[in-house]
Amino acid sequence: MSQFADRLDLAAGSYETADTQLASGLHFTTDLVRGGRPKLSGGADFSTGDIAAVDHANRDLLNRMEQQYNQLPDGQVRTDRLADIGAIRDALTVPDSHLLYLSRPETPSEMIPAATAIGDPFNADHVSVTVPGVTGATRHSIAGMTREAAELRQQARLIATKIQESEAISTIVWAGYQPPPGLGAPDTIVDNLAHKGAPKLESFLNDLAGAAQRPDQTIALFGHSYGSVLAGIALKDGASAVVDNAVMYGSPGFEATSPAKVGMTDDHFFVMTAPDDQIRSIGALAPLHGWGSDPNEVIAGSPDRYRFNHLETGDGWVSLAGEEFHKTASRGHSGYSRYALEQMTGFNLATILVDRPDLAVREVPGG
Repeated sequence: MSQFADRLDLAAGSYETADTQLASGLHFTTDLVRGGRPKLSGGADFSTGDIAAVDHANRDLLNRMEQQYNQLPDGQVRTDRLADIGAIRDALTVPDSHLLYLSRPETPSEMIPAATAIGDPFNADHVSVTVPGVTGATRHSIAGMTREAAELRQQARLIATKIQESEAISTIVWAGYQPPPGLGAPDTIVDNLAHKGAPKLESFLNDLAGAAQRPDQTIALFGHSYGSVLAGIALKDGASAVVDNAVMYGSPGFEATSPAKVGMTDDHFFVMTAPDDQIRSIGALAPLHGWGSDPNEVIAGSPDRYRFNHLETGDGWVSLAGEEFHKTASRGHSGYSRYALEQMTGFNLATILVDRPDLAVREVPGG
C-alpha cells in the first residue's frame, strides 16, 4: 500500500503543481513561496477577491482529489479520505455556501483540510471564522458546522436589520487542522496539535483579511473546545493584528492570563462556558499544564469578576432596538453553536460577529 500511495502522492503532486493553472488565471498556492516560506493557507489564491472563482477552483480540486483517492486500496485511509470529501460535499448543499479553502494533504493518511463560507467573505462587512475542537476532523464536523454557520449568519443579519447595520455578513467554518479525536484522547491534554495548527490558522486569517474588498471589514474569531487552544496561540503569534473580536467557548484554556497576552483587549475578547459543560474541570487545570489561566477563574472583589469577560449561556431575555426576545439556554459541551436563532449563545455570537459587543448579554459571577 505504501508504494502505491507514494506513487499516487508523487503523481498528484506533479499534477497539481504543473497542471492546475486555470483559464481564469487562478492557481493553487500550496507550493508557492511568500517571504521565503511556503504559503500555508493552500487552496485557491484569495488575492482575486472573487468568491465564485475561488469556489470553482476548489471544487475542481475536490473532484480531482476524489478521483485520486478512489484509486487507493480498500482500507481505513481510503474510507477516511472519501468520508472527508463526502462531508465537504454535504456542507456545500447548504444554501449560499462556498468552498473557500481546500488543501491536498501531504500524504493520503492525513485529513483533508477545508473551509466553507456562507455568503461572500471578500465582500462582507463582517466575517466570522469558527475553529472546531475535539472530534472536529473534516469528516465529522464540516457539514454540521456549515449548517450552524448558516443559522448564525441568519441571526446576525436579523440583528443587523434591527439596528440598521450592514447585512453584508459571512460566516466561515475552518476545519484546517487535525484535532484530537475525543475529550479522553491523549492528544487532548497536550497542545502539540494546537501548535501545529496555529500557523495555518494565522496564515488563513491574514490571507482572508488581505483579500477583503471592504476597507472596514471586521473579523471575529470563534474557538470551540480544543479549537480555542489553537485560536489563542494563533492570536498570540500575530493573528490578533487582523482579528477584531474573539469568543472562546467550551474552552480548556488558551495559553493566556489576560486578553492582552493574546493581543486583544478586555472589551473584544470573551469566554462562554455552560454550567453543565464538563470542560470546566479541565479548564481549572489550565495553569498546571501551561495553558494560561482557568478561563472561568473568578477574581474576588467588590464585586467579584471573571478574569476574562464572560457572555451568558443561560436562558433569558435580550433587548434589541426597543424589543424584547426570549432566548433558550445552551447545554453541555457541544451546544454553544446550535440553534443560533433560538439560543442565548447564538445571539451573543451574532452580536460579536456584527462588531457590537455592547449588545451581548454579559454573565457575572453568581448571576
